[in-house]
Amino acid sequence: MAYAPTSHTKPIASEASQKAWDDLRREARKLESELDIKVAAYGKLCSGYEYGYSKGESGMATDQLLQSKAAEIEKLLARLSDINDSMRSTTSGGADSRSHMLARHRDIMHDFQQEFRRMQSMVGAARDRLDLLGGAGGSGQHAPLLQGQTSNAGLLLRERGMLSSTNAALDEVMGTAQAVSGGLGQQRAVFEGIGGKMSNLGAKFPVVNTLLNAVRRRKNRDNLILAAVVAACTLFILVYWWNK
Repeated sequence: MAYAPTSHTKPIASEASQKAWDDLRREARKLESELDIKVAAYGKLCSGYEYGYSKGESGMATDQLLQSKAAEIEKLLARLSDINDSMRSTTSGGADSRSHMLARHRDIMHDFQQEFRRMQSMVGAARDRLDLLGGAGGSGQHAPLLQGQTSNAGLLLRERGMLSSTNAALDEVMGTAQAVSGGLGQQRAVFEGIGGKMSNLGAKFPVVNTLLNAVRRRKNRDNLILAAVVAACTLFILVYWWNK
């Protein structure tokens, strides 16, 4: 009678998976250590990028050095990503401890990627500023050209400052206008509310409504009398000046 060899193959497969996991994790730790060193060195170069230009160092050499360092970091990040993918394939057995460790390694790789992208953005912004200013630390033979570029950059910066001031003044005026508009709207709402309340009061109390109508008629009559007096006086003055 033949027996299935599953009872012997499972421990062997488990040991092979554990060995593969340990090897991959050692490789991941090694890559993380290298990335830690290289990212720190790259950050130091990025911090001194503008300072190197201002001291008259070669911009092309600095850019080439940064590009080479960035290429090394990108290569290490790609290898670490492949290692993490391989580690994920060994966690198919459902080991919770391996899943947690893999998640930790992925978080570390993500942190390295974020820091690397941030430093690249910082270098890009510094390069844009240097391009705008025409290179503050140029050599003597390019001094007239750099002075002209610096002058043009100064004009552009002043114009930009004026535009910013104008925009701030316009924003302030718009804010004041909006505040006034809001106040007028509130006053209108108050008056409409008073009118509505008076109408409701007149509808509820006929005596008050009658009194209001009487006051309104009295006011209209007084206005007519006053207008007639003014007209008579005006006519009298005109006749007097005509006969004179």
